Amino acid sequence: DADRCPRYVAAVVRGVTVGPSPLHARVRLFRLGVRPINNVVDVTNLVMLETGQPLHAFDREQVRGGRIVVRQAADGEQLLTLDGSTRALTPDDTVIADGERVLALAGVMGGEHSGISAFTRDVVLECASFDARGVRRTARRLGMHTESSHRFERGTDVTALGDVAALAAAMFV
Repeated sequence: DADRCPRYVAAVVRGVTVGPSPLHARVRLFRLGVRPINNVVDVTNLVMLETGQPLHAFDREQVRGGRIVVRQAADGEQLLTLDGSTRALTPDDTVIADGERVLALAGVMGGEHSGISAFTRDVVLECASFDARGVRRTARRLGMHTESSHRFERGTDVTALGDVAALAAAMFV
């Protein structure tokens, strides 16, 4: 959906070992008001805080059909988000989906079933530009003000996506 997502960059990082981030990274996140989660998610948060560009990491094994699509949600479609809540979606919501199901609410929050876990070995790193008005409507309707939605609602630099994705991918190694 080029209107809702003018640019979408994805990178696959293979052979990741998920675990705690180094102490200095956890301290930095904590001081910036972000709860450390694991080394993969913490990289996305650190890069977002440094560049202003939100990123999201998917467990590649959970991306079915070998493709990612940005599309409108189907009326009544549901997503269990990373905060443990099941969200009822509407066609006004933009979603990230694979060949079979919704993986994330674009610009707001990822889904529980495609998130990073201790078993993740390969990561699909998302760095995208989403329509600010659409992200704002979805976040408000669902009562989900997130670090990501906050930034997308104010606009991000579509020209920087490749560089931001490369920076984050390099930090996984």
